Amino acid sequence: MLAAISPSVKLSLKAKIGVFFLELLLFPLARLPRRLWLWAGRLLGLTLAKFWPRRRIIAENNIARAQQAGFLPPTLNARATARKVFQNVCASFMEVIYLHMRGFAAFQGLWDLRGRENLEEAYRLARERHAGTILLTAHVGAWELAPHILLAEFGIPIVTVGRTQGSAVLDSLLIQTRTEGGNGFIFKDRGVREMLKVLHSGGVIGTLFDQAAMVEREAAPLAFMGRTAHTNLGPVKLAAKTRSPLVPLFGRRDRARLILEIFPSLPPPLAPDPEWIPQAAQELNDILGAFVQKYPEEWLWLHRRWKTPEGLKNDPRSF
Repeated sequence: MLAAISPSVKLSLKAKIGVFFLELLLFPLARLPRRLWLWAGRLLGLTLAKFWPRRRIIAENNIARAQQAGFLPPTLNARATARKVFQNVCASFMEVIYLHMRGFAAFQGLWDLRGRENLEEAYRLARERHAGTILLTAHVGAWELAPHILLAEFGIPIVTVGRTQGSAVLDSLLIQTRTEGGNGFIFKDRGVREMLKVLHSGGVIGTLFDQAAMVEREAAPLAFMGRTAHTNLGPVKLAAKTRSPLVPLFGRRDRARLILEIFPSLPPPLAPDPEWIPQAAQELNDILGAFVQKYPEEWLWLHRRWKTPEGLKNDPRSF
């Protein structure tokens, strides 16, 4: 199946003009080596950590609570880890711009793929079932580059699913970058029918699963990093409905190199089994949790992962 920009994605003239002027502004920097873009991103991250205290405090509190729950070691410096998280996020943002300006060819030879056999087995099982494949990742490392790495390694297009960023220019930039090389894109808030179409045709969906789910029918309170978290059941339900294997994979940085680790797939049962859905979601939480334990500075502690609908009613700033 060939991936394409989803019909739900419409790039406005205003957004295209905004991206054009951004490209014009950045054109003189496009030829700079990637290491300088990463350096600039990390510098930007340190600046944001200092001047965006609200998000820094959220990150520090999340890390401290994970320590209190016994998930992270008490010797871990929460403030220093939060600063590294800011640096990683901003480095990733700069890489998105670098990818947009230079194309993915500029990243050739800069990654290591681990667990290749796990994705090969998932693709084999999907073909056997006449189903699709759902790739699940999280806000760790350079998550935006994972679909491009997998397309380069396997030659199979991936249709990524994402939220609008609230900015026409940023949405346009991300859509053009995410569809670089032949991948596709669907907006999460209006793309369920399109996701089903991709999976029923044997295609591959890629999405994030580590954010708090606020819609009760799509969430379950499950264990995550030593605490109870409202966990998104949407991707797992989609897998059960289409009999598509779920494949967790996470990227991380090793200096200038990118390491992409692919874990064994979670194939849904062929016969409907409601118990499998929360069990699979819990297993995904456990796999991500173990990864974050090893590389705590790689995960996005900045977002309010443990917020709940009840907590938000009492305090809109609850996390």
